[in-house]
Amino acid sequence: MQELDVSTLKHYTIQSRLARGGMSTIYLARDEQQRAVAIKVVSSGNDEYAARFQHEVASLQVLGHEHILPVIDHGEHESWLYCVMPYIEGGTLRERLAKGPLSQQEAGNILAQVASAVQFAHDHGILHRDIKPSNILLKDKQHVYLADFGLAKGVEGGSDLTLTGCLIGTPEYMAPELAERPATMSSDIYALGVVLYQMLTGSLPFKASTPVAVYYKHIQEQPLPPSRLNPAISPEVEQVVLRALEKNPQDRFKSVQEMAEAYARALDASTSVKQTKVMLLEAANATPVSNPTQIDLKLAAPTVRIIPVEQPIKSRRYFHRVLVAAAAVFFLVMVPMALGYTLHPTGLSLSIQAPVLRGASAEFAGQLPVKPVSTKTPVHAKNPVHAVIYDSEYQSRNGHKQDHGGGKGGGDNNGGDNGRLHKRGGGND
Repeated sequence: MQELDVSTLKHYTIQSRLARGGMSTIYLARDEQQRAVAIKVVSSGNDEYAARFQHEVASLQVLGHEHILPVIDHGEHESWLYCVMPYIEGGTLRERLAKGPLSQQEAGNILAQVASAVQFAHDHGILHRDIKPSNILLKDKQHVYLADFGLAKGVEGGSDLTLTGCLIGTPEYMAPELAERPATMSSDIYALGVVLYQMLTGSLPFKASTPVAVYYKHIQEQPLPPSRLNPAISPEVEQVVLRALEKNPQDRFKSVQEMAEAYARALDASTSVKQTKVMLLEAANATPVSNPTQIDLKLAAPTVRIIPVEQPIKSRRYFHRVLVAAAAVFFLVMVPMALGYTLHPTGLSLSIQAPVLRGASAEFAGQLPVKPVSTKTPVHAKNPVHAVIYDSEYQSRNGHKQDHGGGKGGGDNNGGDNGRLHKRGGGND
């Protein structure tokens, strides 16, 4: 290719050559304010090259994006067409990958920025068609630019064949379907998938001795899983890479943005799994403390607070009521029963002469006639005879035998009620 043999081009001072491609050459220059710029020149004598160059300039003027290298100036000087762009001192991604692969996080950072630039171009109806590391410029470790839209064309463009009947593009990054059909957004996704594969592994998915052999492998062979080359690649990230490299365009991501979002989710998932593994490993390797010192076991003295608790007024009143009830039971039941006990004349037996009718007071019981008990019954008799006081009204209603049974039951009930009252009173007390 013909070289630029002048030291100045318009008001730009040429300093050195930066790169040379198939149809253009890029030079480092400085403007009137001594700012470093990159000037891309193409010979106007080659109609095909000149047409593509002018198309690139027109595309860049439409695509104003933070990750697309902008055009500062353009024009024609003597036999040269030129385009002036900012000079990016960080070099290209290709130069960076020559030092080794990137981490998953670093690759994700570059992917997100390039994908946003490509998606912006697609949204404006422009295909890049030459996405590769040498066209990705590194401003610094954080910011990147997508450059060289020399092969760009409209989404609705025709065949990718040049005027000489050759396929256009870089074989290492060309999608398999380009052998039979024009470029689409999916072919840009495939190229970006190759770049992602290369960033993570430091190697291309397909290599051969000639460009034709390389492209043949893209058509016929499956790529080696990237984790085989770099075990640090997580299964989630690997799935994103391999989906972008699917042979069938329908099996790839539907858009570049979808691809970038899928990678971000995969990166988050792999990071979470990695952190969990590290925590489990640290827990497994943790050594328990043996023979702890007194300092290890020293505890702070407990804080003791004495809070006076007042007895509720309701409980006191309830206690008084129980006490009064117990006293009433004592006088109404126990005293009359005590009065009914008498000593046998022989001093060996006891007989009960207490009223067995419920509700009888001590005074009423003392006024009733008492029938003396026969002393002929021995103490150990099987059916001892007890003194019983009968109520005439009760006897007339129920009969003598039934009244005797009721009286005995009444005594049991009074005793049971008394026991229950004391038990309940004691419990509450």
